Amino acid sequence: MPKAGGNEFSYNFFMSGTNGGFQWDNQSQDLKDQGFEFAPIDYQYSYNPAVGGPLVEDKLWFFASMINVRSRQYVLDRFWDLDEPSTPDGVTADDLRAFTWNRSGNYNIRLTHQATQRHKFTWSYFEEPKGGLSGTEFAWAGRTNPEAWYEWDGRPTRMLTGRWTAPVTNRLLLEAHGSFMQADVNTNPVDHGGELRMPRIDWALGTMSASSFQNHHNHDFHRRLNASLSYVTGSHNFKAGLNFANNRTALAFTGPGDLYTGYFFNGFPVGVLVTGNGRQRQGIIQDCDCGIYAQDAWTMDRLTLNAGIRYDWFQSSVPGGTRDAGYFAPALTLPDPVVENIPNWQDVNVRFGAAFDLIGDGSTAVKFSGGRYIANEGTGVTQGYNPIYPYNLLDYRPWTDLNGDATALNADGTPQLDEIGPSNNPNYGLSTITTQYDPNLPRASNWEYSAGVERQLGAGWALSVMWHRRAYTNFDWFDNLNTSAADWHMAGVWTGPDDPALPAVARGVQVPIYITDPGLDIQTGNDFHTVASENSRTWNGFEVILDGELPRGGFMTASVTAGTNKNNFCHRGMFENPNALRFCETRMPYRPMGKLSGALPLPFDTMISGLIQVFPGAPISASYAINAVDFPALVNLGDPDDANPNLEVNLIEPGTVFEDYTTEMQLRFSKVVTINDVRTRFYMDATNITNRARITSRNRFYGGGGVKNPDFLRINTIEPGRRLSFGMQMYF
Repeated sequence: MPKAGGNEFSYNFFMSGTNGGFQWDNQSQDLKDQGFEFAPIDYQYSYNPAVGGPLVEDKLWFFASMINVRSRQYVLDRFWDLDEPSTPDGVTADDLRAFTWNRSGNYNIRLTHQATQRHKFTWSYFEEPKGGLSGTEFAWAGRTNPEAWYEWDGRPTRMLTGRWTAPVTNRLLLEAHGSFMQADVNTNPVDHGGELRMPRIDWALGTMSASSFQNHHNHDFHRRLNASLSYVTGSHNFKAGLNFANNRTALAFTGPGDLYTGYFFNGFPVGVLVTGNGRQRQGIIQDCDCGIYAQDAWTMDRLTLNAGIRYDWFQSSVPGGTRDAGYFAPALTLPDPVVENIPNWQDVNVRFGAAFDLIGDGSTAVKFSGGRYIANEGTGVTQGYNPIYPYNLLDYRPWTDLNGDATALNADGTPQLDEIGPSNNPNYGLSTITTQYDPNLPRASNWEYSAGVERQLGAGWALSVMWHRRAYTNFDWFDNLNTSAADWHMAGVWTGPDDPALPAVARGVQVPIYITDPGLDIQTGNDFHTVASENSRTWNGFEVILDGELPRGGFMTASVTAGTNKNNFCHRGMFENPNALRFCETRMPYRPMGKLSGALPLPFDTMISGLIQVFPGAPISASYAINAVDFPALVNLGDPDDANPNLEVNLIEPGTVFEDYTTEMQLRFSKVVTINDVRTRFYMDATNITNRARITSRNRFYGGGGVKNPDFLRINTIEPGRRLSFGMQMYF
């Protein structure tokens, strides 16, 4: 429940913080011998004052608060280069550990007006500025060098909301809520001393270097309206309502030279990804993300039934606009609207559940529930149908580095056009919408089922055993109508490396290779967006939870959870490119996880609480980029303009090799001090008590073209070492 103020002025203040002096190094000697250095948090602090009170007694109250958070974190195995102009000022040869930083805030004020005994209005306004320097390792990247990091800024982000509540009777409640939010998010590569650079990605080594492709500027306006009616009698609870959401979003891309990124293979230039002039914002309109629902619950003796039905309507469109000519695409003006009703989804979803008092004494309950859920969507589906949207103009071109400068960008920010080959899309940059939309494409959805038993074991103790299943369907795909699986034939089998650094199951793997007939020109720009009828995903899992009361008002919860999923994403391999059939069907084994948490009040207004977790290790994979050096026939992959085709394969079958299990323990000790009317809680948090170095990610790129990546399986991230942090919360 949001705080609203009251007839007395009250205040609270919260602050917490820590720095690297309160963190332990958890690296092994083996890691240190490899050149790893301690990468703690440099500093982290937050403070949150709040005040509330009356403006008009019994009628109008206010509540206001602010939160500021600042942090700087060293990054494991990443180091600044003193010869690199993007290296921050103040970095010296004595400490080259690279670091990221974050800042965020939340400033809000809330007014509550009790207009009459039964009508209450609440108004609130908040701003949430954010920003930082990000060293995010992308899922497809094995290593991102600091000069390829990016800065981001989320200013302004502001929202205005209003709420009306009216308990018309002691059984009937009416509610309405509306909001408006504006959000701007901007990303830019780090400053390279004013030098404009082309980002570089190496397919074989998985490295990102030189600069970042993050030149995105997003501008969003969100409008929401919710209203509901609740009727509660105790044995019969009914609720019905409606939701309306509308969003207008616009995005710009300001990469120099209209170059998104350049591609290399073991350091050899092979291609570039270009785009149109994206400096003008181009929009998408989410016309309606709407729903109408009704739900009811009946209690009949020992049986409680729940049922609900919801109608969802999701509709979006593309407004017209203008794009000035760029280096690769001509000027273009489109009428308003460009397209409508893409998508135009209408779904009816049902949910039901039952709970039965098995014995009749309220100690044992048998439960079951089921329901259909639809995917949470934004503007992603629609953006593919805007010919002037910058990301619809991403186009791969072959690149020959004629002057040997390892870039296709001139110093003045213009592209080196004589080095960049032609497009393989005959409609590139034109007003033609190159993707056809299937009007019968359904919205992605899943059915979720749960069943289990809850049993009271004694005073304050209970045991719950539950089973869950989720079945996902209605995945979509883009079918290139210029090709089908019939255009491909098996050219042979490639044998992978027999390397002791690989797990036994991944040594000397046999990979069937499919190629097209020589001379076959598979052009892009003729796609059909439709349902992938063969794709599916299921997940089954169970959980056992024991919780209860401890002496002095404490509590404890212990749980074991585990799940397995089966993925079948074979549609593209079956209908378009057979190379996608390898490992298209996978199954992850059950990997149990355990938790034990609780809190125990102690004498003298003190309390100790904690959490112990047993984690399964993360999956391990090994990516290899096969090229013509590995398999000479690979030149026939349907694209005659691609002089350096490659085929990425995983040497390790998914779900077969994992990191080791590990245990993590966290504790909090708190003490309450009361002086007059001021109550202050002091606390100390200790994380990763055992100081384990749980591996959370590795470099998964083995290499390619017969060359092994020297950083293969090198650790990217580990669980932070043992750390103490301190805080206080004051009420007065």
